[in-house]
Amino acid sequence: MKRHIYLGLLAGLVSFSSCNVDLLDIPQQGVTSEETFYKTDEDCEEAIAAVYSAWRTAYSGGHMGAAQYANGFFLKNFLADDFNSGGSRSDQTYAQEIYESRIMPTNLWVEAYYKDLYSTVYLCNLVIGKFDPSESAIKARNVAEAKVYRALCYFELTTLWGNPPKVDRVLQNSDEYKVYNSTKEELWSFIETDLKDAIDSGALTSKTSLNDKDGCTRATLEAAKTILGKAYLYQGKYGDAKTLFKEVINTGLYDLEDDIDVLYHTAGNGSKEYVLECTRHFDMSNMYSQGGWYGILANWGFGYGFIAGPEASSHFNFNSTSGYSYYNPTKSLYDAFVAEEGEDGYRVTSWICPFDRVPSMNIGVNATNNRYGNEGYFRLKWLTSTDDENVSFWCGNQSCTPVIRYADVLLMMAECCIQTGDADADNYFNRVRTRAKLPSKSGIDMDDLKLERRLELAMEAVRFQDLIRWGDAATVLKDKGKKLPTFQIVPDPDNDLTTAEGIYNAKYTTSVSYTDNEYELAGWTPNRDELLPYPENEIEVNPNIDQNPGYASSVE
Repeated sequence: MKRHIYLGLLAGLVSFSSCNVDLLDIPQQGVTSEETFYKTDEDCEEAIAAVYSAWRTAYSGGHMGAAQYANGFFLKNFLADDFNSGGSRSDQTYAQEIYESRIMPTNLWVEAYYKDLYSTVYLCNLVIGKFDPSESAIKARNVAEAKVYRALCYFELTTLWGNPPKVDRVLQNSDEYKVYNSTKEELWSFIETDLKDAIDSGALTSKTSLNDKDGCTRATLEAAKTILGKAYLYQGKYGDAKTLFKEVINTGLYDLEDDIDVLYHTAGNGSKEYVLECTRHFDMSNMYSQGGWYGILANWGFGYGFIAGPEASSHFNFNSTSGYSYYNPTKSLYDAFVAEEGEDGYRVTSWICPFDRVPSMNIGVNATNNRYGNEGYFRLKWLTSTDDENVSFWCGNQSCTPVIRYADVLLMMAECCIQTGDADADNYFNRVRTRAKLPSKSGIDMDDLKLERRLELAMEAVRFQDLIRWGDAATVLKDKGKKLPTFQIVPDPDNDLTTAEGIYNAKYTTSVSYTDNEYELAGWTPNRDELLPYPENEIEVNPNIDQNPGYASSVE
């Protein structure tokens, strides 16, 4: 938040108090002052662009320093049961802490997402507070979009932290920064009001057609309705949510992609399935400011004994065959896929590769290899391909990142129908199953719905919030992080990995071992793990924030 900036400014003013302030009143050259900037439509466009950039950083970007890979997408994926961490347990220790379900208030990944969300809120407040929507259509649209993103940020803050401070304006001094926790009721009302205002303003635009790729780069009327419907769903207002989801569905502006392999790739940018996305523009000269998928963290473990043969290298972009091999699908996720659609199911073969199928990808292992945080399964979903816009060793894939997919809308609508006794639940539910090449179901219930959401939206950062709102987290995540897996791969000594054919035909002996976690906190801790901790340094600056239960100390 801007709190730290202002504290620094206040300290600077104190140090200059003995000087002649008139001598310090020197106009800065080439700099637009705050008093003269927030005036024109062009100024408003720049201000809303800053909002979009800040949200992209928060949700799917990155940072410098110890939290360089932190973003909401990665954080929320590790909170759930879709992934083992991977990499090395001594590396990216904040990620390991999240995966092992032993988060502390000093966790920099948690801190980064919290502060990035509030940074985005601050920029939204600037747009909302500085510009008069009655002055032009551009200002009206941008103010409405700022309210959509402020509501989206508070949706994340409320569902992950529970009772964060509500900041509905630009705060002016250090005393104003000391905001108390808000109640959930206040926060949900705030979220609803922002979204209703944006929707009712008449200023939000819509896509012009199903295949309008440009029309979905900014927050649309339908995106606002979807977020509001999601907020209603989380509060159990199923009838209200159903009305909004139906309005979005009936526009005909969204549909499921025929080929699921385009999702999370450059080919899917502006997809007819993306209701809201983080937009990136391929720009080699500004690659680090794009907030990209950090390929080296989310890549397979090349450089650590894995070899990409010519066929593999022609399809997957392995970032100069390097990678830290994080985000390995869990056995429980793979087993759930196989139980529902079989080992050769359309989704599971597109999104997860068990090691016994790795040689068929023309990938080999040249020495005994112990893969930490792996149970023998490797992620294909959002793995960078050679068709993606890839900028350099560190940045990885520059594809646009979906925040809400149409498949999610259909499944949320089906859930609302189940909860209200509406027989149309089967219809919305089976649209997703048909695309997955699975037979239809009839008379679906919440168990069907929960499974389908787990499979269709696997590894997409929605699972943890689903489990919390359903009240299932304590059961499903009971043993999360208690036993740490290592997957060992032993190549046959007769393997010949010098040719593509040799890699295809290589033989391996594999095994999985588990180590007990030495931290007592690992695994689900009731009345603690339902919410994330407020960052410790935020509480030090703002003593009016009450820490969430179970996080009183950063020392275990």
